[in-house]
Amino acid sequence: MNKKKFILILFLFMTTFASGFLLYKQIFPDSYEPANDEIALHIQMDTKEDIGLIVYDYTVNNNTYSGGISNADKSLIKHNSDDNVVIWNKQEFNISSDTVEIFMRFRIITEYVEPNYENVYPKNITKYINVPITWKAQFKKEYFLTITGDKVHGYQAVLNP
Repeated sequence: MNKKKFILILFLFMTTFASGFLLYKQIFPDSYEPANDEIALHIQMDTKEDIGLIVYDYTVNNNTYSGGISNADKSLIKHNSDDNVVIWNKQEFNISSDTVEIFMRFRIITEYVEPNYENVYPKNITKYINVPITWKAQFKKEYFLTITGDKVHGYQAVLNP
């Protein structure tokens, strides 16, 4: 193969690769951007050890809900993970306003157990975060929360400004 053909093939390959990469980044951006009717809560872990589950109970407009985060592959949530995102939408809360008051309490399940709809887990591996998080959330906004601590001294949750 002569030098001109090689350069042309290399150029076509690199152009195709670059176009594919840019298309991929458009389809799958690095961070989640909430839609007009959504609120995104990013939960970052900064704990001393990996954990099993993050469970949260929350109240919105006098309605109580419960949810949680676990890894689909049943692995522990990494102590330094920052890709835990909770998405809520207006339909879920059955509201039409652009803001909502959210009151949340967290529980850390220190070992992996199969998640259940009742969010009831063994007491010996359940650690409560005693200070609830409350804030007025706007739809189409992102909020960032950090969980710190360990299973010996307890965990804390802080909503970042």
